[in-house]
Amino acid sequence: MWLSQFQRIRTLVQVALALALSVALTACGEEEKQAQEAAAWLKNYSQTNPPNQEWLATNIAVDKQGQVVMDVLIPDQGQVDLVKSRTPIEQSHIVRMACPPQGAEIWNILSADQVLWINLLEKRSNGLYNPITGASCKH
Repeated sequence: MWLSQFQRIRTLVQVALALALSVALTACGEEEKQAQEAAAWLKNYSQTNPPNQEWLATNIAVDKQGQVVMDVLIPDQGQVDLVKSRTPIEQSHIVRMACPPQGAEIWNILSADQVLWINLLEKRSNGLYNPITGASCKH
């Protein structure tokens, strides 16, 4: 009798764990799908609405942590120097100038837990891009 109750409890625990794993995997899949959709939206959006009006979105992708990441080149050396001269907090505010506006569709695509991260870059004399700073867009 005790053994059969133990087996029932064990079976219930196994079913509960399987259900929890299934829900977790579905949620992960949904967040990945949302991030990919947000990245695609941002690629289209940035072609007609360049970050901060004159900066260039060079790469938009979903990273290993599931964040949507946009690399933004600042083509004007004077602006690059200005960004570099600011404190880290001021730099994060400057980065946010490249974020889509509050009412943009991307904020409906991403969940409240998902992040849009922006890296500001400068072009070095050898043609490679060098990171300046980065920050998340708040929504």
